[in-house]
Amino acid sequence: MLNERSNNWGRAYIEQGIELGEARTLKRQLTRRFGVLPQWAVERVDGAKGEQLEQWLDLVLDADSLEQVFD
Repeated sequence: MLNERSNNWGRAYIEQGIELGEARTLKRQLTRRFGVLPQWAVERVDGAKGEQLEQWLDLVLDADSLEQVFD
């Protein structure tokens, strides 16, 4: 039981690290593409989880504006 909890904590820790890395990468890409990010964009990225971050990471490649990434 303790081992199972330890494994769950380990997985959660790894997933959290991946999400932090994705958020950091997304903010960097958005900044390079569209300039300084407004606070609303930073808050959206910081509050997002896995699948949403992945979707935005894909959209940043084709979007014509910052708003288009988040719509």
